[in-house]
Amino acid sequence: MNKETGADGKKPADKKSKILFSVCLVVLIVVIVVAVGYACKRFRKSQRDEDLTQSVTVDVSAEDDEEQENDPEDEPDVVIPVDFEALQEVNPDIYAWIHIEDTNIDYPILQSEADDDYYLDHTVDGDEGLPGSIYTQYSYNSGCFEDNVTVIYGHNMRDDSYFGQLSEYQDEDFRSSHSVIEIYTPEHIYTYRLVFAITYDNSHLLAGYDCNEPDQYEDLLNVLQKNRTIPTWIEDPFTVTTDDKLIILSTCNGNSSQRYLVGAVLEQIDVEDAGLGESSADEQTES
Repeated sequence: MNKETGADGKKPADKKSKILFSVCLVVLIVVIVVAVGYACKRFRKSQRDEDLTQSVTVDVSAEDDEEQENDPEDEPDVVIPVDFEALQEVNPDIYAWIHIEDTNIDYPILQSEADDDYYLDHTVDGDEGLPGSIYTQYSYNSGCFEDNVTVIYGHNMRDDSYFGQLSEYQDEDFRSSHSVIEIYTPEHIYTYRLVFAITYDNSHLLAGYDCNEPDQYEDLLNVLQKNRTIPTWIEDPFTVTTDDKLIILSTCNGNSSQRYLVGAVLEQIDVEDAGLGESSADEQTES
């Protein structure tokens, strides 16, 4: 018998090659199964988000048309374009909704009283894992957008869902056509105007600055203008003062030591009450 062959007449090298091939094949099959499973899970979550949006959307245009027919000279009443009663049945932690026209950013905002970061890795219906939810932190924000600065968190998803499109604010055309950010609550529509889109460090803004104190709020405004890195954009001149209210959309950017922040200043508050009509942001702040 040839010393280079085994009892079965095959060379050891051939056996090793077949074993290696078999192992690689098994690994490849496992990878494919896991990838398909992940893709299916992401698709189901995406479909759930879409179904939720469709199920709670109110047809505002139809109500406006009906009011105009009744009295063409009357200004249409303010109508909240999402059904918060339906949202509360899905999850009572839903307290607001963020909307940026002609983008994928059209989601409920949640807040957990028990765990500030619960919705970092839990979806609207409580499933653990990505993409999490859009959320604020109970320890730092009241949940009624009366704080001087409200920070809203969301994942930077590769499929442009959640806060995946925020990086597009570095493009001038995108900024000019998507400069309005709306926040809906059960009784109000808050309209904000874009004022910055900056790369910043990963420090917790509201833990470092109590923005309900004017001097600390001013310190934060100064730091945001000075301590930023590329890519970045900020309005010039920067007109935000401590008399203004800000929302800051915060997401990751692929660098663990940085965050990408999009800031917008409150310009108007509309109240869903035909008797009150609409009020400016300044009037609401002073009252």
